[in-house]
Amino acid sequence: MLFVEYDVDQEGMIEIVALINAIEEDDLDRDGAQWLAWRSSHEDGGFGCVAVPMELLEKMENTEDANELRSLVEALVVEDHTAKLAAIERSEIKR
Repeated sequence: MLFVEYDVDQEGMIEIVALINAIEEDDLDRDGAQWLAWRSSHEDGGFGCVAVPMELLEKMENTEDANELRSLVEALVVEDHTAKLAAIERSEIKR
């Protein structure tokens, strides 16, 4: 399972912090749930972190175009960030 860690500043600029392959060597965390639980214990509660769906990961792996790859990751981060902000406004999650 691949995760993208990111920050979004006050102006809405996205910074990719890291790409994390969360599958353990012994295959005990195939879906990355344990890693995400650990990541959620940090100061931002995992707010700046999103799992890459398998179909998107396949697209990312199959592209040779850096701009397409950037667009795929950017769309994922924007969608995740927007959904989390909306959830905060609905008081579903705390930040």
